[in-house]
Amino acid sequence: MRSIPPSERPERPQILWITLLLCAAAVPLGWHLAPQISAFFLVVVAIRLAALRWPALLPGIWPLIGLTLIGVANALITYQGWSGQSAGTALFISMLVLKLMELRRKGDLRLVATLIGFLIVVQFLFDQSPLLALYLAAVAFAVVTLLVELNIGLGSRRLRATLGIAARLSLQALPLTLVLFVLFPRLSAPLWSLGLDGGRGMTGMSDSMEPGAISELVLNGELAFRVRFDASPPSAEQLYWRGPVLWETDGRRWTPGSEALPDAGLPHALESASEHLQYEVTLEPTDQRWLFALDLPETVPAEAHLSPDYQLLAREPITSAKRYVVTSALAYRTAPADPARQAAGLQLPPNITPRMRRLVERWRGQTQDDWALVQAALTHFNQEDFHYTLLPPRLGANPTDEFLFETRRGFCEHYANSFVVLMRLAGIPARVVLGYLGGERNRVGGYHMVWQSDAHAWAEVLIAGRGWVRVDPTAAVNPARVDNRGASRMLGASPSVRFTLEQADALARFARTLRLFGDSLDAAWQDWVLGFSIEDQLAVLERLRLGELREYGLVVLMISTGALTLAILVLGSIRERQRVAPLEAAYARFCQRLARIGLARRAQEGPLDYGRRVSRARPDLAPDVARVLEIYLPARYGPAPDPQAAAALSRLLRAFRPRRVAPRAVRPVSPMP
Repeated sequence: MRSIPPSERPERPQILWITLLLCAAAVPLGWHLAPQISAFFLVVVAIRLAALRWPALLPGIWPLIGLTLIGVANALITYQGWSGQSAGTALFISMLVLKLMELRRKGDLRLVATLIGFLIVVQFLFDQSPLLALYLAAVAFAVVTLLVELNIGLGSRRLRATLGIAARLSLQALPLTLVLFVLFPRLSAPLWSLGLDGGRGMTGMSDSMEPGAISELVLNGELAFRVRFDASPPSAEQLYWRGPVLWETDGRRWTPGSEALPDAGLPHALESASEHLQYEVTLEPTDQRWLFALDLPETVPAEAHLSPDYQLLAREPITSAKRYVVTSALAYRTAPADPARQAAGLQLPPNITPRMRRLVERWRGQTQDDWALVQAALTHFNQEDFHYTLLPPRLGANPTDEFLFETRRGFCEHYANSFVVLMRLAGIPARVVLGYLGGERNRVGGYHMVWQSDAHAWAEVLIAGRGWVRVDPTAAVNPARVDNRGASRMLGASPSVRFTLEQADALARFARTLRLFGDSLDAAWQDWVLGFSIEDQLAVLERLRLGELREYGLVVLMISTGALTLAILVLGSIRERQRVAPLEAAYARFCQRLARIGLARRAQEGPLDYGRRVSRARPDLAPDVARVLEIYLPARYGPAPDPQAAAALSRLLRAFRPRRVAPRAVRPVSPMP
């Protein structure tokens, strides 16, 4: 430390500030990184904070090397390597926090502040919510404020002036930031969706079903997707959002079984369709390929295809929010099923029991018409003692038989599973469809929100002359035997469209309005910031009649607009500098007169540090130096400079003629604080 100039030695408040800023920037990562990484980070921060009170706690070179090896090994063991988004971030933050142990110069603080900027950018690889962006913007502003303090040296007593300079610098950067945001050529997908971390787990619907699977998903209050209709939306009972189609079951678990079914050469077009509806879906990341559409989709979005089972499938897993436009038919008749699908729709699990066969034989004995038998099964669910509950009892080895004849309490997967098995026993091809039902209307944003808690399972049966027909056996349950109120209140989402709960009180309605408003802000952020794509950029070029230039037009427009923006900012700075030129000239004369007596201002030495050094060296000049700085500092760095300050400083300097004096002649005057 003796070889470091006093002006370059960091002060304790500055070290505390940079430490707290690093903690603030790292807090959101605590939800995404392993606990071992957070623990190492907190231990190092605790040592750094304790060393502010007891400097002897700072580790020397060998203990610091040991801490570094521990941090590297911790990240390596936790993530089994250093490749990937989470592993790379863990290593970066472990090394960054160790830099706090060697803050010997102000330059070290500047380096850490710059690296905090990189840490802020890394956050968006994990989360892109508007609240996080607002929080990180505040952290970035605090970093800029610290850099201003380090470079100018205003001290804690001039915090208001420091904040003013930081605010001005931030506002000056906004125009260029907006230009780069709108015109900088974009990748075809966001950076965080390029497969940097394939191990990220995402909650949502699966392509399999077994008792309890969907009821557990219903307790998930996260958003699944948003929908904006071009015209009036259909009724809630028509909002069946189609997802995976399941064909095979082992008596407990349903799976697609697609390997046994042909995917090519089958007609996808509907034989007849009406009540066409166009809408835009913004799907949250699922890490799955399926896209959800109203039953049944007629058009296929870009980079997707329609399966023979009328399911929309993207070419790649959805790892970031995806917008797509679909047209669906609410009334339709599908094409006849191919023989392979008819056969797959009749396969039975090995655990069929005699009483299941007797039940179906009784229905078949009453009618030979397939559709009439379907209605008989729905009547059975309605009139018998079947209950709808979000908390069904556990089932054993034969869940279908136990549900039909013993527990008779279940959720949509219980009813869909049992209904499809019964239809196959009756010789009617049937299959299970997974998706969502309903959606909450957001009056503030003018769109619908479909939550994970809207997850649903229904059935489709193959009827001669009508094709595949949707049947929802859950909706057949008598509403008097519905028990979903207690669990629904746990969700934070709207109740199922199938059953109506009592009216919420005023406080609940107010909370719901706030939630809708917050989701509207999140949707706007998604549409106008995260969803601003290369297509949107090209649309901007089209409006400017530069569409034929394509990507080259973006580059030209970005460079020209950026240069114009910089020119305006530079001209504004020149005019501001011209306004403060007399003040700077007066301060320069003050520094020149002190230099003549051997007290020249050092490079990168701020006015306050310079004044303190002069006052310590020449206590007799301390009162004059203090008066000069009292005028100069507010006028130069304050939020509202005094236009008369330059004249006042010039008048003060007329009488300021310091001379060299021998050390023994120096009078003991109180130094400048």
